[in-house]
Amino acid sequence: MAVRIGIGIITCNRKHVLAATLARVRAHTAMPYELAVADDGSTDGTAEMVRAQNITLVTGRNMGIAWNKNRALFLLGAVMQCDAVILLEDDSFPTSDGWDHEWMQAAQRWGHVNLAGAWFSDSFLSGSGTLDDPILSTNVSAQCSGFSRTALLYGGYFDSRFRGYGQEHVEHTRRLLRVGYGGSYEEIDGEVRPIYKLLKSSIEVTNPNSFSNQPDRDRNWLMCRELLFDETYRMPWRDDAELVQFREEMANALRGR
Repeated sequence: MAVRIGIGIITCNRKHVLAATLARVRAHTAMPYELAVADDGSTDGTAEMVRAQNITLVTGRNMGIAWNKNRALFLLGAVMQCDAVILLEDDSFPTSDGWDHEWMQAAQRWGHVNLAGAWFSDSFLSGSGTLDDPILSTNVSAQCSGFSRTALLYGGYFDSRFRGYGQEHVEHTRRLLRVGYGGSYEEIDGEVRPIYKLLKSSIEVTNPNSFSNQPDRDRNWLMCRELLFDETYRMPWRDDAELVQFREEMANALRGR
């Protein structure tokens, strides 16, 4: 049976950046795939541009990147039943053909995989960054990530209490590691530490060091430290009100297909 691939692109108020990334994804992706844009309440015409290209759009009011990534993951993985979902931030894009095949295989083999960005190469322990020899790293970044549907079934989604941008991906990836996807825990210099599996890949990132404003960043950092030891499965919502909001966003996305 063929593996169903979903590609989700996360954006907010960067219509022209998103348009360039969409063109590159379409130019370099060979396998059949479902494409969706998750838009976090843009006011710059992003939604209209995406709909004009007949691309599936899931959107709603601005909720922060954790909620927005859940929009894409849940739509592609749970609703559309893709076996592997690749998430790209809107300023991260493939530069060569066949990139999707390697990410799909890695997501299926490891459950979760992230990009080996050169900006944190001092965290790399070993590996060449290929499917058979992934880079093992003590740190992780979020510009391009792959997830198997099975990993999401066991590990859950991003915690919707994170707001703005920052640390939500660290907490989620650590949670996936604890249930057996995307890496392992190893003893290094007498301390047990998370070790992440990364692909070098042909993904270019134009702005790797993105941060939310200071209050969001500080709040998210403290929340991440608190949640790292909480192994509880997360749905994309925290309460009934968030569930109603999320279901409405999913329904609107499907109506627009």
